[in-house]
Amino acid sequence: MAGPTAAVLTPGIFATACLDEFRGWLAESLTPDIDGDWWLLREPHRLDMESPLRTGSMLVEPTAYEGDDADEAASLERALGFRPGIEVVLAAAVNGKDDHRFLAHLAVAIARRYGGLIDLGGLLPVPPPPGVSVRSALESGLGLQEWDDLSRATIATLSGRSHEIPYRTADDEVAVSHVVDADLLAAWLRHPLFRMVK
Repeated sequence: MAGPTAAVLTPGIFATACLDEFRGWLAESLTPDIDGDWWLLREPHRLDMESPLRTGSMLVEPTAYEGDDADEAASLERALGFRPGIEVVLAAAVNGKDDHRFLAHLAVAIARRYGGLIDLGGLLPVPPPPGVSVRSALESGLGLQEWDDLSRATIATLSGRSHEIPYRTADDEVAVSHVVDADLLAAWLRHPLFRMVK
């Protein structure tokens, strides 16, 4: 079962030398697994994580940011103060509790080192409020607004900065993603409801 995902948006472009430095920095705490883009956690303490942990592979793929949706790209630039140059895509291969933590700690470390912000890939993931069925909310939208409101109320309690960025889905509907700074994601990591978007 695939795990959670996120992306770190950085202001600069990675030249070949920067990409080599990035991979060298990753290798201080991770071990390459498959074809250079998949990594295994080796030194959790270097990412401020406790051990022992049970984590699977993590995709770490820096690519040039391609804002396919002009409105989304403009919203990002207004909110962030820069147009992203690189998007470091992170995707856990496994959906375990420790994989959610691994993803968040790695995203925080990359954002801090490279001056980026973290796109959660959706609203801050909180459990549905009492009386709201996950199935009904996702299939018919019943209770979805209350669930979104709970996400917004929860993110407002966390220290750090967050931005709501609208984007178009494959079905041409408008959805929203939270883009947060490293401090906010670190605060979310300490929250009892912590999890990442899957």
